[in-house]
Parts: sequence; structure tokens; C-alpha cells
Amino acid sequence: MKTALLIIDMQNGCYDYTEEKRLFEDAAEYINDVSAMYREKGLPVIVIQDVEVGEGEGSKAFEVHESVKVEPTDILVKKEFSNSFWQTNLEEVLKEHNVELLVISGFAAEYCITFTLGGAQERGYEPVLLQHGIAGIEKSAVYDTQRIRPVISHRILGYLLDNM
Repeated sequence: MKTALLIIDMQNGCYDYTEEKRLFEDAAEYINDVSAMYREKGLPVIVIQDVEVGEGEGSKAFEVHESVKVEPTDILVKKEFSNSFWQTNLEEVLKEHNVELLVISGFAAEYCITFTLGGAQERGYEPVLLQHGIAGIEKSAVYDTQRIRPVISHRILGYLLDNM
């Protein structure tokens, strides 16, 4: 089963918007560790940016926050809606890489994370949330989102990637 990591909306404008900055920074640490594992294995790391953040493309707010490591090999997808699949090329990218399992990380648990997870399920993917790799507008929403949806830990994901 081939897997990809989605890093959703970890942008400067999202960091500025949330009052849970420490939670955002902590999520970035987990995302960086997992994205390094994916890159080492030659697996897709897909960085998704919301064009409605700040003044859109070209603005400082649109850029990926400095706490998140992005490499030239990462695949960039731009979106306009909460569901990262809606009117984007994400599904084509996943099909091109024969992806079945999606590990979803990023911002915001209350919106884009939840809607993208639903969009993945509707399209027949096996989506899971990266435990501690989710940020949000409110801390309670992050915990609630992870409590009622499939979650995978950094440690188990490492084992899975080593044995694929």
C-alpha cells in the first residue's frame, strides 16, 4: 500500500490567525519529522496552500510558515476551498503516485483537516490523521477531531514505512 503525507495550510496567515501558536509550532515539529521519513523513502510529501490566506499568492501570509520544512521535491497544490480535493489537482497527483493511504496533517482541525479527510474517504482513500500533527483555531477542536477520527502516531507510522 503506497502512502502520501498531506501538509495542509501551514501558512503564515494561518499562524497569525490562530491563538494556539504553541500548538501550531508543536504540530510543525511532528510534521517535519514525518515528512523527513517520507522523503527518505521517496514517498510523496504534498504541501497544500489556501489561496485565500492573506492577499493570496505572492503575499507573505500565503507562504508556508518558517517552522515547516519544505523541500524542492515536495509537491505543491493550491486550493480555494476547505476540502483539498475540491477543484484541485490533488486526486490526479495521488493517482499518479498510486497512493492509497493518506496521512493528513496541518491546519485547521475544525475546517480544512476535517473536510479533506471526508473528501479522501468519499474518493476511496484510507485517510488517517497524524497524531500531534494537527493544529487548529481552538485547542479543544484539535483534540475532539483526533478523538473521533482515525489517527496514526509518529512511531507507528515509522514502523509502517520501514516495513512497506
